[in-house]
Amino acid sequence: MQRIRFMAEEFFRSFQKSLFKNILLMLMFSISLLMAIIMCSYYVGLGERYETTTQKVDGREWYPLDLMTESGQEVSNQFTTVGRCRDMVDYYETLKSLEEAPILSIHTSQSVGLKEEDVKKFFGEKDVLPFTSGGEVNVAEVPFWDGDTYLTRSMKGAQVDLGAYRYFGLGTQEGEGFTEENMTIQRDGDPIPLLLGSDYKGIIEVGAIIDVNFEMCAYHCKVVGILEKGSKLPVQGYMELGEVQYLDNRIIFPFGVRLLEDPKRAQQMERYAWNAYMALQSGIAQTKVEHIRELVETYGQIADQFGYPPVQIIGTSLGLDLLRRESAAKIRILLILTVVLLCFSFYGLSVTFYDKIQSNSKNYGIYLMNGCSLSMILVPCLLEIAVILFPAVVIGRYVLPAAAVSYFRAGPIMQAVYIMIGAAFLVGAASLVYLMRGVDTEHLIRQRD
Repeated sequence: MQRIRFMAEEFFRSFQKSLFKNILLMLMFSISLLMAIIMCSYYVGLGERYETTTQKVDGREWYPLDLMTESGQEVSNQFTTVGRCRDMVDYYETLKSLEEAPILSIHTSQSVGLKEEDVKKFFGEKDVLPFTSGGEVNVAEVPFWDGDTYLTRSMKGAQVDLGAYRYFGLGTQEGEGFTEENMTIQRDGDPIPLLLGSDYKGIIEVGAIIDVNFEMCAYHCKVVGILEKGSKLPVQGYMELGEVQYLDNRIIFPFGVRLLEDPKRAQQMERYAWNAYMALQSGIAQTKVEHIRELVETYGQIADQFGYPPVQIIGTSLGLDLLRRESAAKIRILLILTVVLLCFSFYGLSVTFYDKIQSNSKNYGIYLMNGCSLSMILVPCLLEIAVILFPAVVIGRYVLPAAAVSYFRAGPIMQAVYIMIGAAFLVGAASLVYLMRGVDTEHLIRQRD
């Protein structure tokens, strides 16, 4: 009991004497650990996401995309000029055209607003409920193409770009499907192509002109084809989960409409910018795992070029996710700073305890001559190192996993935290043993404080 009391008193005396240095070391190790884990995650893929977010199809990984913003309003607030709207359209087109990571855009649970008067004209006495989303209580008054508001019925819909239309083998029984030609319009006001599910056969004819309200934007559209019966798409692009969305009672609106001539007013161009934005929100990118870091860097460079937030690849590591807004040059600088900070932290720990041993040398000599074992001197020092490293444990245990809990597996992150903290403790312990080995008690007593 006396030994324990002696070691506890020695620990508190030593810790209090170097209180400022110890607090500084706590901060240094906590910050350096946080940066080291993030940088390791960036370069070695530490802390993978849950397996349901990525899937391997045709020998390549598919990663869902998301234009990371606080809300859609953050982006739409920039659609104030024709130029900024065109930037969003070009941003999407540039990302979509990357050969190393083809993007497909799919949204299988959209709603399409049709004028109530058009619904009555097309359906007549036929039952409209199987085609609606929300049943009878889904009629609202919203603005349309001509600027007036109309009673509008919310119909079941889906959205797909040309690449996904072709990839999943959709075909038509009447008319044509989505093509490069019909998805490219000369000017605002030219009809945008619509496809209808097979249940619309005999209700709306191919060639019909329809105004629709989609995602609170009005579009002038033309029905170009009716899909084959049983046409389906994987739910939100997740191909290996076994869930599909049948399209028989849906209106299919295209992603990626190309407008050749800019309109004069931003309000007219905004609908095409919003369509491009939603395509990115609903995209999936196909690439190989070993290319994922380069793809994140490429997305960041393209985002800087057009002045919009970078696309997040859902399924990347914690580091890639946190640093997606940074350029490759900045990340290399952060890596260098992290290595320097880690080295300086270890150096600071070694110097602090070297000075501590030198300044307490006479006390240690007296302790040893009065029967104290070397372990009774080392244990308080090791306990002091453990307390210095403890805040880093807290950060690793609660801060890092908290940022990743909804997407990432925290196991690899925590293993890296414990390995780094354990390494720091072992380095400190080895330094103490080295400094105290073969101690000459008479020499220690002769030294001055």
